[in-house]
Amino acid sequence: MATSAVKVIQAFNVVGPENRPGFGRRELVVNMQMKSSEPSADWNRFPALAYRDFRTLWFGMLFASGTMAFQYYAQMWLIYSLTESAWLLGALGVVRGLATLLFGLYGGALADRMDRRLLLFVTEAAALVVSVALGLMVVFGLESLWLIFLLIFIGAATASIDAPIRQALIPELVPERHIPNAVALTTAAYMGSFAVTPILAGFVIDAIGPGGAYLVSTLGNVGILVALAMLHYRGTPREARKEPVWRSIRNGVSYARKQHVILWVIILTFVTSAFGFALFHGLIAKWAGDVLGLAPGEYGMLAATWGVGTLIASYTLSYLGQVRHHGRILIIGSLLFGLSFLLFGFARSIPLVAIAYVINGAAWTCASISATAIVQRITPNEVRGRVMSLFMLSGAVAQMNSMLLGLTADWVGMELMLPATSFLCTLMVLILLLAVPTLRQLDRVIDGILVSADKKSPT
Repeated sequence: MATSAVKVIQAFNVVGPENRPGFGRRELVVNMQMKSSEPSADWNRFPALAYRDFRTLWFGMLFASGTMAFQYYAQMWLIYSLTESAWLLGALGVVRGLATLLFGLYGGALADRMDRRLLLFVTEAAALVVSVALGLMVVFGLESLWLIFLLIFIGAATASIDAPIRQALIPELVPERHIPNAVALTTAAYMGSFAVTPILAGFVIDAIGPGGAYLVSTLGNVGILVALAMLHYRGTPREARKEPVWRSIRNGVSYARKQHVILWVIILTFVTSAFGFALFHGLIAKWAGDVLGLAPGEYGMLAATWGVGTLIASYTLSYLGQVRHHGRILIIGSLLFGLSFLLFGFARSIPLVAIAYVINGAAWTCASISATAIVQRITPNEVRGRVMSLFMLSGAVAQMNSMLLGLTADWVGMELMLPATSFLCTLMVLILLLAVPTLRQLDRVIDGILVSADKKSPT
């Protein structure tokens, strides 16, 4: 015990007090769990990767992202090939969204009361079973639409529980000041693969069908399970387990509602998701097939340009290390997301569409990283899982709204629906900026919160 204490003290003394602003009790716990020294010069650009457990999990996510994204395209093209209906492509989003709505907050509550690593083991194993079952069912021609939707619902429910747990785990693997870098690297691992995966997924679907693509995607679940098994991190008992789950969820929602920065960041994310990103949940396949006249493989090449945008944005923010002005990045990214989608909707030239897609991917990634980093940094660890699960609600509404957009597309046509929706998204972001002072002064407010927290932290 004494030897361990000496090692912890030595780890603290690697960096002087002038380089450890606000080093309080929460960061002490994190460093004791990690048993890691401060980043060396080799990790100056990617300081979060200096920590062994985060690095292990990150490489697992990087491997998983290259295969698990196959599911996203396989689901769209499976439903589209079976029905050719915009309404049912929208229904695909409803199924996913309903699962997220029902189970997302529950996942956040579990993250704040149980061992987060063990929970991720369970959710990844469950996702593996569901993906194998759906893949085999489609491969062997058992293409029952209701059963396909049921398995997609179960898979989405599992993912909605998994996401807030994974987000809440990351700040326990790195110190508070490196959370933005960890968030950017995590986003880079997941979103950066979209620069290559769409091309591979499109041609894999062309070659072996959606069922085969699903079976390939299960390698990603295996990769995450291996990474989790290699972590030294072990969870600790949490205060939230002493109260009923429903009360734990209510307390988490109440906390977020009282914190104006968290509340308005989530609302802004909700707007861009519900009226912008909803178009990605199935309808984009119909746009590609009917309006642009692209086959799955051809659309995969176009969609890769969106991935290029995410890759540029995520790795740029990761490389910069300590990024300031996350509030400004969030606002600009949200605006550019809507405007680039508007350009995408009016363009018919494939090169111009590709340019719009690059900008759209970069804008969405910048906004997503900034929103997550802001909330991660200012939220206490004991409620972080529940607060992060609120982001799942915006995703749920976005997916469910895709059905309404699908019905609208069947009524007025995709050519009118998509530009109108992207215009509405941009307009609502502008209205929020004009009406909410907290959003206009976001960086200043965040700095004030962090300075106040540093002063209250014991040294």
